[in-house]
Amino acid sequence: MRHSLNTNRRHLLKSGLGLAGAGLLGGTAPVFSAPAFGATGPAPGDIRLQPARKALVFIMLDGGNDSFNMLVPRDDRHYREYHNSRSNLALPQHSLLPLNNRSDQQGREFGLHPAMPEIQALFNQQKLAFIANIAPMIEPTTKQAMQNGSARLPLGLLSHADQFRHWQTSRPDARINQGWFGYFADALQPRRPDTQIPMNISLAGSNIMQNGILGSHYSITDKGSVGLIVNEEKTPLNQALLENFETLLNTDYGQDPFKQTYLSQTRQAQARHQTYRDATKSTKVNTYFSDSPLSQQLKMVARSIKSADRLNLQQQTYFLRYIGWDHHDELLNNHQRMLQVLSKALGEFQQSLDELGIADQVITFTGSDFGRTLTSNGNGTDHGWGGNTLVMGNAIQGGSIYGRYPSLTLGDANPLDAGDGVLIPTTATDQLYAELARWFGVADKDIHTLFPNLNKHSQTSLSQLI
Repeated sequence: MRHSLNTNRRHLLKSGLGLAGAGLLGGTAPVFSAPAFGATGPAPGDIRLQPARKALVFIMLDGGNDSFNMLVPRDDRHYREYHNSRSNLALPQHSLLPLNNRSDQQGREFGLHPAMPEIQALFNQQKLAFIANIAPMIEPTTKQAMQNGSARLPLGLLSHADQFRHWQTSRPDARINQGWFGYFADALQPRRPDTQIPMNISLAGSNIMQNGILGSHYSITDKGSVGLIVNEEKTPLNQALLENFETLLNTDYGQDPFKQTYLSQTRQAQARHQTYRDATKSTKVNTYFSDSPLSQQLKMVARSIKSADRLNLQQQTYFLRYIGWDHHDELLNNHQRMLQVLSKALGEFQQSLDELGIADQVITFTGSDFGRTLTSNGNGTDHGWGGNTLVMGNAIQGGSIYGRYPSLTLGDANPLDAGDGVLIPTTATDQLYAELARWFGVADKDIHTLFPNLNKHSQTSLSQLI
């Protein structure tokens, strides 16, 4: 049965169907790849990296950032298109923060949400760039292909869980539990001693992006590593506590595999904690950081990157989550509050990297489950597909908008409007990730092993990003 393009999207999501699974965009169900639950990525040794003193910092804007209210056309003609599509969610034209000397082939000038002055300054200083209309994609597609059922679409399109996973793996045709940061560790730390801190450090606990075949991540908090700390003041109580703890760690439970395994993991965790604590305790950051969790986490990231030599690490990756972007309701107020936190945190982080003399060694980038609908659901927006993201660092060619910013008109007039303002992406995460991986040290001949769908996408302006 043919479904209307205006079918209630919330109802479809709650029923577990989603836009594509419901056949919403055509008379027949779209073609999907078979879910590859058991699939894995490249084997250890398949990816080679050139050692270099570099770090990649990924911040996941968890929930689906309404990024067409983050990066907005501000010239009169294109602002009118934006305003007509966004209706009651449109930002006032005069409130947009202008981006210096930026216009695209359509003559659009752009501005930022007024809550982002730090991001505006970084862009205008050419330390930050935007990637327009990006999302996980198996291959390029069109509205016609989606309508006639021939499109190969990501598994679970519009699903938080699936799209969150695809941003970490960049393999939207499979559901796997390894990510491309994890494959870096397989290449660089295949035989890492238990006491060695992994190159992949998470401030968001367990994640897929930093899981490899062999390696995983090391979790810290905004205060640093987690472990037992005995007050170093020489008192009888502190000495007794330390001796008792050391006795516990050295106990042999050879006849009880469960206890022995648990104790072995505790020993490993404590050893890594001591290594991390010793390496970072003397690293100070004088840059002021706000008291938001994101700012404090990025302060810890800056300290860790500066301490890389003492951690016996050259390359590092960091994974962070800023949760709460699923704005089906109260978009304008919540979005302003959260963009302000993000903008301040990124401005402070880049300033701290400059202070520490390591700004040339770090690239920071964001992702989000998906873009959101251009259309309003009354007081918010629903799940979409393509959206805008940002990349920051001295190593990039900032002050530009890469990719192809889409038309923000609705309906048949826009070939990228799949229905209800869900925009078909024109840049794949593979294309951005390939440029970041090359900068990080991955050999050109291994890029397609790392991102097997990359060869389905033509070269874009992203080749000029770094």
